[in-house]
Amino acid sequence: MAPAKAIKSTKNDKKVVKKSKGDSKKAISTNKGVGKDNIKVKDFKNEKNTDKYKKKIDTNKSQDNKNENIEKSNEPKKKLTKKEKREEKFEKKSKFDKNHGLVRDLKILWVKIKEIKLSSEERATLVEQLTQKLKGNVLNVIVKHDASRVVQTLLKYGNEKQKEIVFKELKDQETIISKTQYGRFLILKLLKYGTEEQRNSIINQFSGKFISLISHKESSSVIEYIYSEIASKLQKTHIIEEFYGPEYRLFKSDQPRTLDTIVESSPQKKDSIITYLSSQLTKLLSSKGERLVQYTIIQTLLIEFFRHASPDNCVDMSETLGELLLPMIHSKEGSLVAYYVISYATPKTRKSIVKSLKDFVPKIASEEYGFLALVRLLDVTDDTQMIIKSVFNELIPVLPECSITKQGSLWILHLLAPYSPQNFTEQTLSLLTKSMVNSCGIQHEISKKDRDQRRKELLSWISPKLIELCSNHTQELLSSQWGTKVLNQTLKNADGNKIILMKRILDLMEEDLLEEQHINIQSLLRNDHIKSTELPQQLIEKHNWIDLCLKSQNIVYIYRDLLKTLPNDLKEKASLDLKKSKSKLNATKFKGIENLFNLKDDLELQNDDSSKKSTIVEEKKKPAATPNKKLIEEPTATTTTTTTTKKVTKTTTPTAKKSITKK
Repeated sequence: MAPAKAIKSTKNDKKVVKKSKGDSKKAISTNKGVGKDNIKVKDFKNEKNTDKYKKKIDTNKSQDNKNENIEKSNEPKKKLTKKEKREEKFEKKSKFDKNHGLVRDLKILWVKIKEIKLSSEERATLVEQLTQKLKGNVLNVIVKHDASRVVQTLLKYGNEKQKEIVFKELKDQETIISKTQYGRFLILKLLKYGTEEQRNSIINQFSGKFISLISHKESSSVIEYIYSEIASKLQKTHIIEEFYGPEYRLFKSDQPRTLDTIVESSPQKKDSIITYLSSQLTKLLSSKGERLVQYTIIQTLLIEFFRHASPDNCVDMSETLGELLLPMIHSKEGSLVAYYVISYATPKTRKSIVKSLKDFVPKIASEEYGFLALVRLLDVTDDTQMIIKSVFNELIPVLPECSITKQGSLWILHLLAPYSPQNFTEQTLSLLTKSMVNSCGIQHEISKKDRDQRRKELLSWISPKLIELCSNHTQELLSSQWGTKVLNQTLKNADGNKIILMKRILDLMEEDLLEEQHINIQSLLRNDHIKSTELPQQLIEKHNWIDLCLKSQNIVYIYRDLLKTLPNDLKEKASLDLKKSKSKLNATKFKGIENLFNLKDDLELQNDDSSKKSTIVEEKKKPAATPNKKLIEEPTATTTTTTTTKKVTKTTTPTAKKSITKK
């Protein structure tokens, strides 16, 4: 019976699902609807359906909201006027800024004060209103960019009492204000428009803090303005001496002095001063060099360092400054620092200097002080190929512009006629030395290659370019004083074929140019190269010079210099032509006419000089005279005297006869 019961139980366990019309013919068991986590499929489907339903509701809500927003946007908005917009903006700003209303009132007055056509009386009343509103609120206002300008205009147009009110409110806060972005401008205006007492009190506030303030981004400009524009000699020494050591920061001198005077009085302090100065300069320049190098105070400190430091320290400093020359090369002190850096630099540092000056070489060449750095770079660098590739390739396209200006032509003239006092001042010539010597007399060799060899290498490359320049731009060069110098030196010292250039000069010698540029043409005719060519003779044949001289006084001087360049035979012919038209020339009453008729005197002087030179040469060649020869020569002297006496008697006799007959 037991097995039959088991069969019944198995039959009862199996439940057949009724088929519907849409169902498949196969029966589905309940075991298939159970997942891994014993979750029924129907329940899972129900959850999914609820999620979908919720999402549909959410999307419907969002669509409704969008429709509402669109409807709102479609509704006509109320247009605000400019006044309402300002008030709305004012309300928003006044919530988080208490002084916004005050600044607004100040700006309204400020706009009125700035008007150019405003009378002085009206401006004075407006400034008084401005001071009354600013009283007690200066420190709260100056930090803002717009309100700071208001206070600056007050200092510009206000009287001494009004300035004193501002100064008293800012007293003992100058160092803090100078570190702010907009407050520093107010300190600068106080220094500019304030009284001498106010300036001195501000400088006293900064004393002892100059090193820290010069390194700050905002206050550094204030320190530079104090040193370069306002400070007296004594105040300048106090500022500079803070960089010499803590001792000089605490104990100030009563008289202005330099590092030279300090070293003379106490030479034992020199090493400590130089070490402290070098540490401070390297600290400043390593982090903020590009900005600080532009300031005059840093440049003067660097000059003092290079003048007194040892050569090894100077070489180290030149390495730190190798890539920082461009910002400071434009000022007088900065160009001198650049000169020292280039002089003490190693070949590697000079290479980095040339790289740092890339694309700026033409600008440096044409500047008032920048030319010194360029000339020194050409004078010192042994690697001439680097100079040709990097420096000359930038300067060649700008040669026509450079050659007609003073500063631009100096590097060209230095290559053609080096160390000439006609082109450079004594001060610059004293700087262009073969070696560097510091204050102690320690000598430092600059380069290994000979300076003449270095110049020849550069000149041989640039000579054809200069001849081409002179032949293509002859008229422009002749119309400039410095351009004429370049033309003269190119003719004299450049290597190459100059036939085309000489033809160009001959073609340009027309009446208009001769009259306008007579001084430059006169200097050109004195050139030794032109004297050695046939150009003077060709010029004489080209024009009727007497007719030109009758028209213009300037051409008289050119004709005079041109005749001097001619050989003696042609001079005699020209003098004969001048005699024929002497009366016409004298009728003009030009100043140079008298000099034209002195050509014979010049010829006689030349002959006398040549004869004197020949006799001197012969006497030098002859042996010393013996006493016997002197005795032989003595009678000749007596004969000369007798002949002279005879002549005198001959001349006197006819006068005596005439006197007898009269009696």
